Parts: sequence; C-alpha cells; structure tokens
Amino acid sequence: MNKLKLLSLVLFILPVTLFAQNNITGVVKSDDGEELPGVTIIVEGTTQGTTSNFNGEYSISAPADGNLVFSFIGYLSQTVPVNGQSKINVVLKQDIEELEQVVVIGYGTVKKSDLTGSVTSVKAEDLNPGANASVEQALQGRVAGVQISQKSNEPGGGLSISIRGSGSIQAGNEPLYVVDGVIVNNGSVAGTGGVGFTGNQNPRNPLNSLNPSDIASLEVLKDASATAIYGSRGSNGVVIITTKKGSKGKLRVGYDGYYGIQQVYKPLDVLTATEYKDVLNSIIDLGGGDELQRIDEIEGGGTDWQDLIYRTAKTQNHNITMSGGAANLTYFSSINYFEQEGLVEGSSMERFNTRINLNYDDKEKMRAGVNLNGSYIFDDFASTGLGINENGGAIYTAINYDPVIAPYTEDGSYRKSDFFVGDNPLAILNGEDAVAETFRFFGNTFLEYFILPELSAQAKLGGDVQNVRRDIFIQPYTVSGAGTGGIASIQTGRKDYVSVEGTLNYNKQFGENSLSGVVGTTYEYFQTKTFAGDARGFALPDLGTNAIGSGDPLLNNLGSGRTQAKFISYLARVNYSLKDKYLLTASFRADGSSRFGENNKFGYFPSAAIAWKMHKEGFMGDAEWVSELKPRFSIGSTGNASIGNELTYQTFSAGNQVLFGDSFYSTIVPSRISNPDLTWEKAVQIDVGFDFGLWENRLTGSFDYFNKETTDLLVSIPQPMNTGFTGQIQNMGGVRNQGFELTLSYDVIRTTDLYWNLSGNFSTLKNEVLNIGDRGDIIHGGLSQLPDFAIITPGEALNSYYGYIVDGIWQTDDDFSVTNDNVSPGDIKFRDITPDGTINSEDRTIIGDPIPDFTWGLTSNLQYKNFSLDVVMQGVQGMDKLNGNLANSMFPNNFRQNRIATPLLERWTPENPSNKYPSYVNPLASGGTSALINSITVEDASYIRLQSVRLGYDVAVENINFLNKLSFYVTAQNLFTITDYLGTDPASNASGSNTLAVDFNAYPIPRTYLLGVNVEF
Repeated sequence: MNKLKLLSLVLFILPVTLFAQNNITGVVKSDDGEELPGVTIIVEGTTQGTTSNFNGEYSISAPADGNLVFSFIGYLSQTVPVNGQSKINVVLKQDIEELEQVVVIGYGTVKKSDLTGSVTSVKAEDLNPGANASVEQALQGRVAGVQISQKSNEPGGGLSISIRGSGSIQAGNEPLYVVDGVIVNNGSVAGTGGVGFTGNQNPRNPLNSLNPSDIASLEVLKDASATAIYGSRGSNGVVIITTKKGSKGKLRVGYDGYYGIQQVYKPLDVLTATEYKDVLNSIIDLGGGDELQRIDEIEGGGTDWQDLIYRTAKTQNHNITMSGGAANLTYFSSINYFEQEGLVEGSSMERFNTRINLNYDDKEKMRAGVNLNGSYIFDDFASTGLGINENGGAIYTAINYDPVIAPYTEDGSYRKSDFFVGDNPLAILNGEDAVAETFRFFGNTFLEYFILPELSAQAKLGGDVQNVRRDIFIQPYTVSGAGTGGIASIQTGRKDYVSVEGTLNYNKQFGENSLSGVVGTTYEYFQTKTFAGDARGFALPDLGTNAIGSGDPLLNNLGSGRTQAKFISYLARVNYSLKDKYLLTASFRADGSSRFGENNKFGYFPSAAIAWKMHKEGFMGDAEWVSELKPRFSIGSTGNASIGNELTYQTFSAGNQVLFGDSFYSTIVPSRISNPDLTWEKAVQIDVGFDFGLWENRLTGSFDYFNKETTDLLVSIPQPMNTGFTGQIQNMGGVRNQGFELTLSYDVIRTTDLYWNLSGNFSTLKNEVLNIGDRGDIIHGGLSQLPDFAIITPGEALNSYYGYIVDGIWQTDDDFSVTNDNVSPGDIKFRDITPDGTINSEDRTIIGDPIPDFTWGLTSNLQYKNFSLDVVMQGVQGMDKLNGNLANSMFPNNFRQNRIATPLLERWTPENPSNKYPSYVNPLASGGTSALINSITVEDASYIRLQSVRLGYDVAVENINFLNKLSFYVTAQNLFTITDYLGTDPASNASGSNTLAVDFNAYPIPRTYLLGVNVEF
C-alpha cells in the first residue's frame, strides 16, 4: 500500500473513531431512592441534551470517550464519563445549601441566586424568639424597609406594618398577606366597641389566628417586580408565609413550650400624691385654678392608680407537632395552645390552634396537597380605649384620676372624685366587661398535573371563614351605666373569602439557559355579614348579655349589614436565564373588581426586571474572594383596592320615621353619591439594587434604592351642602416614597466549636405629597379631645403635624408690647408667624412628621458547642409623635386631674424661670384649644430597644435512642429602651393607623421573661 492510500485510510478511520456515538440509556434517582423527572442531561462541551421522563428514564447519544453532565434544581450537578458504556444509572445528591436558598415568590418559587426583584426571605429559625402572639411581632427589626408599630400592647393587639412607606390617604396601607397561597382576609369583622363601651378601639391582629411556630419561611416582597403579580393589592408590599411540611421517614413527634411572666416596663411617670398636692396648690397660689380646688389632705397616704390596675401577668405556650411520610405522601400537623394575660387587670387572650398539611407527590404525573388551619380565640378586653374627654377607659382614668383620694369608701364601695367626671379606675375595670370569641378556618387544596415533565397545570381552591361574637356589659354602678340599669351590647359578624385559581406552569432548561413561566386566572369572592344589638334598663343586671331581651324595649337599638365584593384576575410571568448570567423577569396582571365604577372595572399592572450575575463573567478573573455580585433593576406598576365595598354606587340607608295621618312610617334615604369613574390607586416603583457575597459568602448583603409614586389617591372630597351629601370618594393627588436599604450578614467566627454571626439592616425613607388635586390643604386627625393635628399638603410628608412652634416661655423682663394677647410671665410663647401680634390658627405651621429618617435592626447569633446566645436590637431615628397624654397634662380640661410629672415639676415659677415648661396658671392664654398641638407635645420618638435575648442549650442525644432533639432556653424581651420620649412606649400608636402616629392612653409595653423546652421524639 502506497503512502497516499495509507494516509487516506488513517484520515477516514480517525474521525470515525473519535466521534463514534454510543446510545446511552439509564435512570436518574435521588439519594433517597426516588426517580427524578425533568433532570437535564447534557453532553459536556456541546448543546446536545435531553431530560428524564416521569420515571427518571433518559436516552441520549454521546461519544464513547465523552462525559455526561446531570443537573437538577436542588441537587448537586454530577459529571459522569461515558467510557463506552451503553447504560448509566445516576444518583443525585441533594444540595442542602441550594435547597435553603429557594425562596417563595408569587405563584411560584425561585432560587435566591436567580432573584431579579427585591425580596427578603426569613426562615423560621431567624424569627424573633419570645412570647409572640402573631407573626408581625416575630418579624420586628428583621427586614430592611419594614416598619412595625404596635397599635396596642394588649394581648392580641393589632400591629401596623409599613413596607417602604405609606402612599395612601384613605385606602389601606397594610401589606397583602398570603399564607400557603391563600390571601388572608384582613380587618375586623364585628365592631370594636359597643354602645357606651370606652375600651379597645383597635382592631385585632389579622394574623392572630396563625401559630407562629407553624411557619417554615416568610418572604417579604418589596419592589414592583416582585409584587406586580398580585396587581391591585400589591402596592403596599406582600408578605408570603409558608408553613411547615412533612418529610419522608418515620413519625416524628415534637413538643415546644414555654412559661413566663410579663411586667410593666415603664408606667407613665405622673405626680405622686404629695407632688400633686404641692404643685396644684402652688398653681392656685399664683392665680390658677380655684380656691375650692385646693387640696387640704391626702387620704390614706394617697393612691397610685396605675399600680392598682397593672399586674404581673403570666404567659404560656404549648405546641405539639407530628410529621413524617412514606412512599408518595408526607404529612405535618400541629396543636397549639397560647395564653397571655394582660398587664391591665381583666384583660387576656387565649388561642387554640390546629393545623394539618398533607402533600402527595408521585413524581410522575401529579402533585396534590391540603393545607388547613383552624383556630379559636377568646379575648377578654379591658376598657382601655381613647375615650371621650374624661370617659377614656381604665388607663386614661388611672393616669389622670385624683391621687389624693383612697380607692374605696368606708362601706367598701368605689370612691368617687368630687372634681373628676370620669369613673374610679377600679370601677371601670370591674364594671365594664367585654369579651369576644373568634372562630376562624382558612386553608386550601391543590392539584397539579404534569402534561410534560416541564409543563404542568394546577388548580387551587382556597377559603377563609371568620365568625366573631362580642359581648359587652356595663354595670349600673359605673358612671356610664348609672341611671339606665346597665347597658348590654351583642355584636356578631361573619367574614367569608373564597378563591379559585387555575395556572399553567412551565420550567425548562436548555443547556446553560433556562425558561420558566406561569399563566393563569383567579376568581375571588368576599362577603361580610354583621349584626349588632344593644339594650338598657335591666331589672336584673346580673344576667348581663345572657338576657339582653329583658331590657327596656323602648331603649333597644338594632342594626345589621351585608357587603360583598368580587375579583377576577388574569396573570402571567416569565423568567429567563441566559447562560446562568443574564436574568430577565416580566409579569403582567389584569384585575377586575366590583369595588370600582362601571367605567373602570379593570386595572392593568405590568412589571419587568433584569439582573446580571457579574461574578460569573470572565473579566472578573481569579477574584475568588467574590462569591456573588449581582446588580439588578426593576420597574413596575401595582394598585390599591383597599377601600369599602359599593363606594362607587349610590346607596340608601334607613331614615327617620314620618307621620302620615295617624300612623308612623319608616323611610329610606340616599346615603352616598354614585361615582362611575372611581378607579384604582396606582403605584409605579423603580428599584435599583445589587446582591453580593464575599469570601465564600462569609460576608453577604444587598443594597437597594427605590422610588415609588402613588397616584389617583382615593380620597373623600367634601360636597356642596345643596347636594345633601357631605362627601364623595374620588381619585386625586399623588404621594412619593423613596429611600435606601442595606442588609448585611457577616460570619465573624467559623470554627467547629465556635460560630458567631452578626447581621443587620438599615433603611431610610423620604415621604412627600406630590399634589392633592385642585383642592386646598387637608387638615384632619382629631382624636378624643385633641383638635385636628395632621396636614396633607404638597411638598411635605403625608400627615405632617400641624401646630404651633414654641419659642420658649414669657419671662418677667420680656417686651410684652409685641403681643396683643393677654399673656403673663410663665405663659407659653408661641411663634407669631403672620406676624400680627395675635396667636391664632393662621400661626400654625408644620412642626414635624411621623416618618422616621431611618430604621435599623441588629442581630447577633453566637454558638459555642451546645450553647447558643441570640440577641436582637432595633431602633428608629427621626420619627416625631404626638404625645396626647403630654398635651392633656399641659392643657388639662380639668384642673383637678393628675399630670405627667416632668413638665409640672420643672414648670416656670418666679423662683425657677424655666424656658421650656410654662407655669400652668393660664395654659390657654393664646392659641385656644388648638394650642394643644405644638412643638413640645409633638415629641421626638426616636429610640433604641433591646428587643430580645435568648440563651439556649442543646442536650447531646446521640446515645438516646428515642430522642432526636432536646434543648432548653431562657428568653427575655424588651429589657430596655433608650429614648428621650416622655410616653410609656415610643413605638406605640393609639390611632390604629400607619400614617398617623399618636400616643394616647397607650397600653404599657411588657417586659417578658420565659423558660422553655424543645423536644423531638
């Protein structure tokens, strides 16, 4: 054979040998023996690939000397040499680190590394330890951009959550809560008060029915890219809660319980009986008060009324869980009992919870599940509300009641002040009784069918049903019930929510690229039914509300109502990853609502986001110290539909009875003007941020800048008197919220025996009203005897405080010729802004706002062998708050009432010419009652708080066959608060709103000590 023929033969045989293809088949399983469908198998170095079927089977052609790469979400990728084999079975191991970084987003999940929006994920072990009656309490200080304030510290009291500020004037500002895919129905069902009842004006917490111990993870969706998939209800952010699921294996039984005590951290510092006598008599000596109000003696050494109504309260929690699974079925169930006595005598909360989660997954054709939560809550309320003047409940009267008298008379009856209209605090606590029972059941069931390994159809049915009954009875020996034989009130309510959802889900990987998406439609139905009845004049008051029909029928008062609303929505989202470097997310939702006018039934909410895994680029070189560097950008639109039902329609209500001839007839009268053009509030948000990880993720964090503008605000506009209506809900105006957020986590020490992690968050917020249409400034917000104090005006923060600037105190040697007011040395010197020599409403100006300059949280987690120490701190800086109790002390409507001590003890006198606090001889010398709102009563409510400290010990159970876990822990909450604020709690907010910050008769914050155990069999 000549050389040319030999060369030709070699050139022919060589490529055949090099590129000989083997037809390879096999099965891919997980490390627990389950077949894995949808696994991507790629011939290394090529784009040739396939995926495993429902049975984990695959077939692919590959070079005899090539390699196959097997990859699947949540599992470690594996490269296997072909080596001429025709059958290759592979077992993939779970990637625990990757699994922990899968986060829940709206209508799906995504790996944290693939997130394009601003989402914060908090796992169960990262929630605040302690006596948390609700999820929000366990979340305080944990998430940047999330501000949580306590509407009331009473057991089960409502909390207010604001995510990246508040953008609405009259519509809701609370986030949307989603539990296991079910939207939680917020709001109170029955009324919060009752005829004559002065207590508990705050609604109960909507998440009280959820056991915090059942939570597996919690995701806070903040930017429009993350929230737009929820459309008309995403403008205030979304909180997604995922409860615990079972895992395959034998039955596991766990118990987690604690017992503890709670004490008043800081009662309001009011005058003692001796101080009260000296101060008031001194003011009378200087010309204030009346000689008849002079105090001559102190009965029995005086009375500390707060000490009488407050107590050391117990709290306890017992939680039993059972979980496990076999074959294709897993289960998790829990039973929980939680009790919290209130710090005020007579107040408490008891909650019974049960949950069951069942999940079926045959790995071939379908997945199915059921998540059910049931609860019963018994509330015993103390009369602690805002009240009206001197009928403000037990806390108000305990703060203000005359301390120089004894609590009881010689015959044992309640001692009544001769100068104070309000009742004896103990008479209120024992004579005004209010209890409530709440039954709630919510959950869902779903079925997902796999049409293809990468394509599935899912149907979901969810619901939330609440039934509430409140019984209120006011005894005839109280001031409120005197002369009527007692007052009884029964209020019942039912709230129903049903959702039906159908989606198509797609998830496919193409080599280094991946595509996932969801399209679907939802239908939601809301209904509320209420009934209330009250009666007076009982011959036998001892029966309370159990015989409400025995009252005087001429004094009965009945009422009922029913509202409903319907939503229908269409949604779509696509996520695309190019070369696992360049990420794109786009979503769209169309919402139709019965709450809006005929001309605006539908709203449309698009969003888009991009992200770049910069650390995977070649130009990063050998920067091994950079584990992650991912800049991202998003923009999107969301809406707000949190208004009442039927506001767009003309409605009618019962009118007065009229006399025709010899008979009376009932009437129906118009009560609302229709508005067919009413539409959604719209919020457009831009977010620029980046996520990073350094030194093998020893230091991780994220940074965001956001700008959110809300327009078409839903506002009640006053109407001309000749229309016969006071107002109409219309769309107008706009509000902007912008700020920065920073989250950091650093493993200070990483060793076998010692681990220490520090994590923190920091966020700023600037809120600005852009416009309010063509109407003038809106001034509102009056509570109890407080005048209107909040202003909505362009260029300023929403609900800024509107009042007088105090320039000091008039001194003896001042030039009084500059004022026309009848002021004297020792009176408050208000700034004359006009200036015309007279202080009046024209001299009011903006004196602060309730928006913090920044908020922060800091967490330390220290573990040494079997010991652990967790410390949580949080703070707020630059937030102003109207101190209603201070205003009431400086400008009392009754001379003989107690006051906050500091202003009175440091008051102006000829011997103590203070320039901060007046003499209180003539407190309303200028400005009138509106003078209550000034730069003294609006205080800086900045604070630093040690939120919780938890010390735990894990017992070594390796040699105890029947035990999987045993740990003990002690926890302390609210150990101290650093603040210059004169009230009891700078974080409280009696207004019940997250756009108005008012402290008035606040329920005291508890300092809590707990001892607990956690065991698993």
